[in-house]
Amino acid sequence: MTQQDRQFVEAFARGLQIFEALSKHKNAMTNGDLAKATNLPPSTISRLTYTAMRLGYLRHSETGRAYELTPKSLNLGYSVLTGIALIDRAAPVLRAVAEKTSQTVALCVRDGLYVTFVQVVAGSDLLAVRFSVGGRLPIATSAAGPALLAIMPEKQRRQLTSRIRSQLTQQNGNVAAFNAALEAALRNQVSVSRDTWRRGIGGVAIGIATPHEQAAITIPFSTGSISEAHMRSVLTPVLREAVAELM
Repeated sequence: MTQQDRQFVEAFARGLQIFEALSKHKNAMTNGDLAKATNLPPSTISRLTYTAMRLGYLRHSETGRAYELTPKSLNLGYSVLTGIALIDRAAPVLRAVAEKTSQTVALCVRDGLYVTFVQVVAGSDLLAVRFSVGGRLPIATSAAGPALLAIMPEKQRRQLTSRIRSQLTQQNGNVAAFNAALEAALRNQVSVSRDTWRRGIGGVAIGIATPHEQAAITIPFSTGSISEAHMRSVLTPVLREAVAELM
């Protein structure tokens, strides 16, 4: 933010940065970890974590040297979840998909340059990928990302893809792979990925567009246990049926 933007509260923004950093990590974080993740001075981090602890949003981990979010922090997200109408409608559909495939299935929405899981049903397969509500994946390397982009109005999609390509270029990411994934999603209305986000993890996803919401249903899976043939012949048809039921 520029110094001329007098409406911008820097202290509040810095506080939100530590919550964002903690939400992206499964493990507790020390002040040093948070300083590296946010690029904020250690002295600032110390004051922010102290304040968040006094307010009940953070607590010390078992080691006593790191911080983790408390259940009170969930209050910040509940209103967001209750505002997504698709969640209630999708619940029985996701359960049916998980039962048919034995794989984890999730409802995702866009969060900046990420997709966020707002509802998750765990699969019964021992090798099913485990995600939780609130988990986030980059749009560029997830199956759900291109699926969401494919259902966006063209102008919105162009603006967002430009930002994604810029970020990939800065991070030495694979722009060509992202372009190919997006083209395939636009052509087939199904987005698939194998080992693009993390080696050993794949996914298949389809976008859902309503007059007021954009979301995607995705099935993440272990690429070591799910072949591409099974992904296309079994998981994809089940996912298509689920999306059709919600449209």
